[in-house]
Amino acid sequence: MHWYILGAGAIGRLWACLFDQGSVGSTLLLRNTAALARWQLSNRIEWHESDLIRHCTPDVETPDSKGPIRHLLVTTKAYDTLTALQAIQPRLLPGCEIVLLQNGMGQQQAALELLPECNIWAATTTAGAWCEPPDRLHCISRGETLIGPLSASTPALPSGWSRLPISLSDCTDIVPVLWRKLAINCAINPLTAIEHCRNGALLDSPRRMALLQEVCHEVEQVAKAAGMTLFEIPLLQQVEAVAHATGDNLSSMLQDIRHGRQTEIEQITGFLCRQAHEFGIETPYNSALLQQVRALTMARESQDD
Repeated sequence: MHWYILGAGAIGRLWACLFDQGSVGSTLLLRNTAALARWQLSNRIEWHESDLIRHCTPDVETPDSKGPIRHLLVTTKAYDTLTALQAIQPRLLPGCEIVLLQNGMGQQQAALELLPECNIWAATTTAGAWCEPPDRLHCISRGETLIGPLSASTPALPSGWSRLPISLSDCTDIVPVLWRKLAINCAINPLTAIEHCRNGALLDSPRRMALLQEVCHEVEQVAKAAGMTLFEIPLLQQVEAVAHATGDNLSSMLQDIRHGRQTEIEQITGFLCRQAHEFGIETPYNSALLQQVRALTMARESQDD
């Protein structure tokens, strides 16, 4: 058994280390030969967790390498999913096991349509990690990972995942879980990106709290129209709890803005607004956040140019 990992960022590297601890082989698929050359300077992941330091040495190659793939974990940004899968599609064996471990929604259905002969799972995790060049991986928390098949014919768990040293739960219906993660992201990510603040700072301002309340109300309306039950408590209370628990964190969207990278706004707030349009629901606050983050991204790209 051998898992290929498409997307060699912090979560991709964390899973390479987890596969290693679970005695499951893995290969990181690096973006291109330049990334491969940089990797070969150290040829390892130096994994820092609490006071422990471990070393992990997964195999590495580029997507255009030869050889069939039977097990694939996708940890790319959501907007890169289809392009990345299409690039590697000729290597995927019939019945290939594919796990999509990403933020946002919409790419899961697109992957199913692209690869109907594959077994595909969606997963969401609260694990936290970040990379420090050139080879350090800081694991903040292994968190909890929920995973579920996207079609009735797919088994509950992918091969080998029961060996991973993490809190792992399989879900017979993963879509509501994805909606819950989406709802939290819709509330926290765009606002922190626009306000240039840490998660916890959303709770320190009456103006920001008022915005959070309106955003959460709209998200709940759309989720209800989609037949989704989010949480046993109001979404705003759940968002407050998450923002408090992750108070010192910088959201991934804010980090992307600061580094001049493309954000996942289209797969998060964009997905919500598209769903709202289909249901005939007005979402003025979420639509405004969508446009503001788009404008921030364009401004950053122009500045970089």
